[in-house]
Amino acid sequence: MRWACAADLACKSYTFVTARGSCYLKREVRPGWTRSTCCVSGLPLCSSSQQSQPTLAPRPKTYTSPAIRGVAYAPLPCLAGCRVSEDILQEGYGALWGAAPAGRDDLAVIKDLGANTVRLYHSIGLGGRGFHGHFLDRAQALGLDVMPGYHTYNAIYGGCPHFDCYDAWKSYTLKAFDSGFKIEGGWHSAASVLLLFNELDFFRAHGRTAHLKSALSALDGVLAAEQEAGVQPGRVRLSIAWSNSPGESLDGKVKGFAVWAFQDIVAGVADPSIVGYTPRTPQALIQEAFARRWAHSINVQTPGITGYMAEHYRRFEPIPWFIGEYGANGLPGDLIKAELDSMDELARDETDPFMGSAFFQFQTAYFKGGSEMNFGLFRLGEREVGQTGEICDKGHSCKRMPVHCLTTDTDGLPEFVNERPSAVAAAWGGAINTSRLC
Repeated sequence: MRWACAADLACKSYTFVTARGSCYLKREVRPGWTRSTCCVSGLPLCSSSQQSQPTLAPRPKTYTSPAIRGVAYAPLPCLAGCRVSEDILQEGYGALWGAAPAGRDDLAVIKDLGANTVRLYHSIGLGGRGFHGHFLDRAQALGLDVMPGYHTYNAIYGGCPHFDCYDAWKSYTLKAFDSGFKIEGGWHSAASVLLLFNELDFFRAHGRTAHLKSALSALDGVLAAEQEAGVQPGRVRLSIAWSNSPGESLDGKVKGFAVWAFQDIVAGVADPSIVGYTPRTPQALIQEAFARRWAHSINVQTPGITGYMAEHYRRFEPIPWFIGEYGANGLPGDLIKAELDSMDELARDETDPFMGSAFFQFQTAYFKGGSEMNFGLFRLGEREVGQTGEICDKGHSCKRMPVHCLTTDTDGLPEFVNERPSAVAAAWGGAINTSRLC
């Protein structure tokens, strides 16, 4: 918390709400503090300690990609718990993201907010029904980049024997090429970043090296699929979105939030034998792909991660990094806008490795329940505006689901959720198009 406040020159004090995991940066030092079991408050690092940091050489203008203004997109059409395919790119879900009047036009809603990117989950490897290229075409028509995600838990449920994901991730990638991800010898031009896993750090519960062996073998498999299919990588980057859980790298060199995992990837690419893995793709090609195409990523709920990375990321440059999920749990709209403004400015700085962020998330996840309900720019209204097509995958039988209209109403959730869409739109120069809502 203290480092987050210290990184913001306007911050005079902070309060961390332990129950929510939320940190509030304040523009004044408020008198009359009292002890509380709910919160921890304090002041930023003193100016003398800030000034004592070593002077670093100025960075060159290395980072020229547009700032990522993304929205995480996984809008299952459920008003409560349900078992339904999470492969949103399949044709049957076109009733959600497709153009009006046949679809709810979710991608246009995202574009209206001022976003330029859609971050996805389970897009590759789950085997959803039908052609996936229609989603990519629609996103491209609107000027939206797409970050497809591989189905992470295939690695746990039989897809990766002994956490060797080479065969599975190669097969999933080849099937994705046949389902619309390949166009004329390259990735579909809407694709910008492939997220090989989401929050892979939780694999540590299955063994100390399970996460890194999974990561290296999956990367190997994707590169092998590109070679076999004759697909040129173009601008498509590769990444893994780690959680913000703390840890220590396998080599003991790095501790902290996600940076330990960044270091594991660096060390593993340099020497896969540290986890007992032998690549099938030539090691030189893996190292070249990592140097040219990799981007580190972290999912966070609370503010201040850019300040943290300013202190801890230098060792990983010139590899860029981005926020795969920015949850902003419990934050009011003015603080969300202020941080998104700050992120956008930093992401446009050609001397800084920060690429931008994906706001978590488009729609409240009713099927998860509990505290997960606190996230989401929009909620589902009572009115039904259509029905999905047949939606299914290798683990779920086919069914049709009602499509409900979108609303910004709180729907019984905490009041702060109502401020999110307007805060995001204000930061990104967009708007909420009410004609697309309930």
